[in-house]
Formats: sequence, structure tokens, C-alpha cells
Amino acid sequence: MKTYLRMLTLLQGMYGKLIVKIILGLLITVTYVGQAFAVAVSLKSIFLAQGLENLPYLLAFIAAMVLLRVVLLWANEVYGRKTIHVVKTRLREKLFNKMLALGPEFQSANRTGTVQSITTDGVEALEPFLIMYLPQVIVTIIGSGFLSRFIWQLDWVPGLVVLCGVLLAIAVPLISTPVTGKIILGYWRSYAALNAQYIDAMQGITTLKVFNVSKAKGKELAGKAWELYHHSMKGLTVSLLDSTIVSWASAAGIGFATAAGAVRVMGGHLELAGLFIILFLTVECFRPLQDLSRYWHQSYMGLSAAKNIFDILDQEVKINDPQETMGQNLGFGENEKYIPDIEIKNVSFAYNGGSRPALEDVSMKIEPGETVAIVGESGSGKSTLINLILRFYEPQQGEITVGGQNIRDYSLAELRGLMSVVFQDTYLFYGTVVDNLRIAKPNAGMEELIAAAKLANAHEFIKDLKDGYDTVIGERGIKLSGGQRQRLAIARAVLKDAPILILDEATSNVDAESEQKIQEALDRLTQTKTTIIIAHRLSTIKNAQRIFVFDNRRLVEHGRHHELVSAKGTYFRLVQAQQA
Repeated sequence: MKTYLRMLTLLQGMYGKLIVKIILGLLITVTYVGQAFAVAVSLKSIFLAQGLENLPYLLAFIAAMVLLRVVLLWANEVYGRKTIHVVKTRLREKLFNKMLALGPEFQSANRTGTVQSITTDGVEALEPFLIMYLPQVIVTIIGSGFLSRFIWQLDWVPGLVVLCGVLLAIAVPLISTPVTGKIILGYWRSYAALNAQYIDAMQGITTLKVFNVSKAKGKELAGKAWELYHHSMKGLTVSLLDSTIVSWASAAGIGFATAAGAVRVMGGHLELAGLFIILFLTVECFRPLQDLSRYWHQSYMGLSAAKNIFDILDQEVKINDPQETMGQNLGFGENEKYIPDIEIKNVSFAYNGGSRPALEDVSMKIEPGETVAIVGESGSGKSTLINLILRFYEPQQGEITVGGQNIRDYSLAELRGLMSVVFQDTYLFYGTVVDNLRIAKPNAGMEELIAAAKLANAHEFIKDLKDGYDTVIGERGIKLSGGQRQRLAIARAVLKDAPILILDEATSNVDAESEQKIQEALDRLTQTKTTIIIAHRLSTIKNAQRIFVFDNRRLVEHGRHHELVSAKGTYFRLVQAQQA
């Protein structure tokens, strides 16, 4: 029940539109009732051999009710679609912003396919509940309630029969809700799991082919599909049982009410005209209930998806984004050449608040305009430090300052606006070269794009592409080589022109020729910035002004290349290992 009530909050700001939808539903019910009255009066005139002079007017009224109902049904459908489109768009935006606020920690804890199912199919599944079921609840209460009372006033015996049928039709779905909810929740989870497995298989199709395990993955997907099938059949069984009972209650209510009315006519307690009215109004009394039952079953998927949606919306955002910014206080808002320092003070951090730290008591300072390198074995904490500087995570102890101010005092947009990052695993979006470059600067003109590409040694290969800068490069830039993707990422960093540059293994996955071109571009790019370079290839960081060496999650030494080699410590062993 808590979930159902909370789903009403998704319509916040749209309650007026919901009321209009209810009014349209009531007007549709009125057309059915008006038609039923007119038919009853017509039959009364025919069977009782009364004057038929009013029959043409009654037939015209019936035709008008039918025509009006067609118009109202069209308006109800169109208005509902427009309303729910706004609701779904707003909810997807809210979900997306929440996932952005949760950051990489959320991404690492959830499969892409599962999240995709929630944000697309899950939100879509809310439509029947929000725009059909909820208004129909009010329409049913008013419409069926009014008609039940009217029939009771005509004669209490058929009125009692109708009331019992109405209560039974309402009670059955409510009683079965806990069982149905569990089954549909299992169905939704199976659906999300299948979707996640499918996306995983499509993204890794090359690997599956290379290792000749396509059939094995196909069997795994088939297993997930059969699991979804079994949950679907369970849900369908319960749904059909519900629908059957509701349909039986409606049919029984109509039949028994008519029979009871006939008995009352025979006993002289009810006029024949009243029986005609009871006959047709009983049908219209159960019509809203049947619609309500149908919408209820259509809403099952949305109710299950809502739990997953609220789970995301309820997650705590651990990275606080302050409203006030520090930029103007520091002066870089007016000074395009502002280059800040970076200081890490006694920082310790463990992922997910675990007991095993990823960094322990790290302290270091990077001067304005200085180029430093961070080296160490895998798992020593290098990338973790970058994640903390970017505020993807918060340290459990210590603080990080940029320009003398704690990074928690910056807005996230302002802090990350100070930084350009080139990651080892470059992510390029589906679209053209221009689309991907303009991520760094949306309003950049072609001259700026070409200049940035030239500085990144990317212009030559871009102009040789089929459509040059307008070439569609595919998902994740699949149509480009590894070196080309890296140079495009560097061009983005050039275009952003932020005062802090972070290079996380920017040349680790490319060939020697591409590495040379990338290194030339990086040398030009780092001349006027505070630069942090993470690298396994020690040959690429010999010229750094200082090298910070990490080992076992701690900073163990720092200095220039020749100083560290002479000290014959951890760095010296790393150099020896690479030379060997």
C-alpha cells in the first residue's frame, strides 16, 4: 500500500490534469447510463403498447449518446497520452540526474542492462497505473456507487444483489494482491536479468566469437528466457483467475439482479418499467468495475517496476554539492590563465566503507603549473587518488584542496570544470567526430575543433575518414583504432582547456607509432597546466618534474627520475622490472 500511495507523488504538479481525466471518465459513464435509460424507456413503450410517438426522439438520443461517447473516448485517450508523456519524461530526467549524482559507485554496483530496463521499460510500465487505473478508481467509486444506490431505491432486493456483486468484484483483486505482487516482482527481476545478459553478450560479441563460446552464451541467455517465461506463466495464471472471478461476479450480479427483479415484478412489488431500468443499469453498474479490473492487471508490471525506481531515488547521495561556489572568491572566474595547486592531506579511503583501505594516510602537494607522475603496481591506489580528486568518492579521513580551498567547498560542476581528463579506457559516444569533440565545449566552432585536433595530432586521420569531421564513429568509437580514440580524447581535453590536466594511462593501449604521436600532443598540452600523469610505462614519465611512488596503498617516495633511481627503492625496482 505504501508503494501505491507513493506512486501518487509521481503525478505531483499534474493533479489538475488527473481531475480532468476523471471528469472525462465520468462523462463517458454518463453516456452509457443515458443510453441505458433511453433503451429501457423505449422497451417500456414497446412492451406496454404505449404511444410510440416519442420513439424517434429516444432513438436520436441514443445515437447522440453513442456519438458523444466516441468523442469523449478519443479526448480521454489523447489527453491521457499527453499527460503521461510529461510524467514519464520528468521521471526519466529525475532518475538520470539521481544516477549522475550517485556517480561511479552506483554504476559499479549495478549492471547496465538492469538500469536500462528500469529507466526505459520500467518507467513505461507505470503508464497503465498512473493514467488509467488511478482515474478509474474514482470513476468506479462514483459511477458504480451511484448506480448501486439508485437500483436499491428502485427495489432493495435486486439492489442488495448488485451490492454483493460489486463488493465481490472489488475484494478479489485486493485479496490476491500480495501473491500477485510477489509473482510479478519475480517476473520483473527475470526480465531485467535477461536484458542485462543480452546487452552484456552484444557488447562482448567479439570476445565470444574469438573464444568460440557463442553457443554457451546462447544457452545461458535461453536459460534466462525460460526463467522469464515461467514467471510470466505464473503471473498470467493468477491474472486470469482474478479476471475470471471478477467477470463471474459481474455476470452473476447482472443475472441474479435481473432474476430478483423479475420475482419482485411477479409479486407486485416492482413495476415492469422498473425491471427494464434495473436490467440495463445493472450492466452499466458493473462496466466500470470490469474496466478497473482490466487496468489493475495491466498495472502489475508498473507496480513492480516502481519498487526498483524508488530504490534508486531513495539511495543516499554521498557527494554533497554545495550551492555556493568558490570560483569568484579565488579569482579564476576573471582570470583565464589561473593555474591552481593541488594538495592531498593525510587522506585515507576504502571503497564502500570497507575495512581494507585503498589509500592510507597519503599526503602530497602539486605546485601550480607543475607536471608530476604517479607510479606504482596495480592496486597501489593511483586511480583511487584520481577518483578522490574528481570527487567521485569522498575520503573517510583527511582532505584535498585545490587552489588552497577544500574541494568540498566547490560545486561539482565548478570543480570538474577545472579539470580535463584523458582516461585509459576512452569513452566515445555514438555520433560524429564533431559530436564527441563538442562534449568538451558545446558551442565550439569548426575552427576551434580543427585547431584542437591538430594539437592532438588527430586532424590528419580525421580528415581521411569517410565524411571527415561528420563521420559517425559508432558505439564507443568502434570504427576507430585505439590510438585514434586516444587522440580524439586528447583533442577533447585540448578543447576544454582546463587549468588541471589528468592523464590516466593515456598511452597504455596503443602501438608505438600512436604512442609517439600521443606523447607529442601531450607534451604540448602540459606546458601551461598543473598536470598529473599516471603511467605504467616509466619511459613516458622520465621528464616529469616530480614522481610520486605508491606501494601497498601508501606514498612511499617522491623525487625526480634520477634521484629515485639513485635511492634504489621501490621506483628503482619498478624500473628494473620493466627493463628486464
